[in-house]
Amino acid sequence: MPSQRFNTREFLEETKRLLEGEEYPNTFAAISYIPFVGWMIPWFFRKGQEICRFHSLQAIKVNIGFVFLYLLVWFLREFPILSWLLRVIKANPIVTDFLSYVAWILLIFYCGLGAAQARQGKHSALPLLPEIENEVRKVLRKIRGSQK
Repeated sequence: MPSQRFNTREFLEETKRLLEGEEYPNTFAAISYIPFVGWMIPWFFRKGQEICRFHSLQAIKVNIGFVFLYLLVWFLREFPILSWLLRVIKANPIVTDFLSYVAWILLIFYCGLGAAQARQGKHSALPLLPEIENEVRKVLRKIRGSQK
């Protein structure tokens, strides 16, 4: 039985070739939807490929949306006046836990949907993402306009 020894140098060279190569663009675009860190691989190694750049940006937006929802949950749980008010009406764990579950379910749904679209090579935006982005831009424009 021949024994094959693991060669670290060959492994690293092959990994570098795959990361910086032009093959498997749809797979690398789908990798970008791994929550929180997946977008980094295509963003840094495959930025020249349009499909990887498009899906990396979408994955970043999905992750930012999740972080925003989770910050809202944290704010409701930890801000003294709001948490006290929710406790008085006996809704604190119910409301915050519900929002927490919704945030996680949305993250998993959007990441799964985005990965499936990326794997198929589609450049279509995820549902509701452009509308939410437009609303955020409007709010930011109003904030910047009022500060001038």
